[in-house]
Amino acid sequence: MSYRDQFIEATRFTQSMGFAVPDLPSQSAELVSPENGERVMHHVTNAGIPDLAPSALQCLKWSHALLPYVEAGLGCRVALTVGRVSIGTRTVFDPTQADFARWAITGVAAKDFVSRSGFNFHAWYTLPTMEILDLTLWSTLAVAWDKPDMRGNVVGGWPDLIAPNPAFTPIVVGSSYFEHVHEISDVPLLSRGTSFKALSEIPMLLMRT
Repeated sequence: MSYRDQFIEATRFTQSMGFAVPDLPSQSAELVSPENGERVMHHVTNAGIPDLAPSALQCLKWSHALLPYVEAGLGCRVALTVGRVSIGTRTVFDPTQADFARWAITGVAAKDFVSRSGFNFHAWYTLPTMEILDLTLWSTLAVAWDKPDMRGNVVGGWPDLIAPNPAFTPIVVGSSYFEHVHEISDVPLLSRGTSFKALSEIPMLLMRT
């Protein structure tokens, strides 16, 4: 199944739970380019975020907070997207639709971290072209794999061509779902602000090993 088909399925699943999804008018032009990357980072830096490296283990918080700056840099609507990620034959994040349906009712609880030091899902952006842009994955894996030279790196392009290194599978689309789950969760999912200090604070629960 292509990424576009998976994204359509994720959109329908999100709507089936009662949450709004962003309207992404289809575009055919390529949006992931060095020039657009510079524009995005210009907006992010001007917002007081000089470095993406502290986003490690906090993909949702950073991706949700930086969404307006990414949209400003690209000049279009962008969809916050959350789901599975694998690299080659190795599964890095593997949530299911059942997990997201449960979190919509119960929120994220401490028991969700019994065998993990972070959330079992990953967040990135889907562009109107069905390209993806991911500002946080390599920073997280740099910590998990003890490869500091990877911190701050960005993933972007056509997901079907990038796969399987890494492969992205969308499950939930848009901010509405996560803003709701944040309100009913035992642990904070989103940031209290967009300052570098607020984004860089890691909840104590996520520091467990």
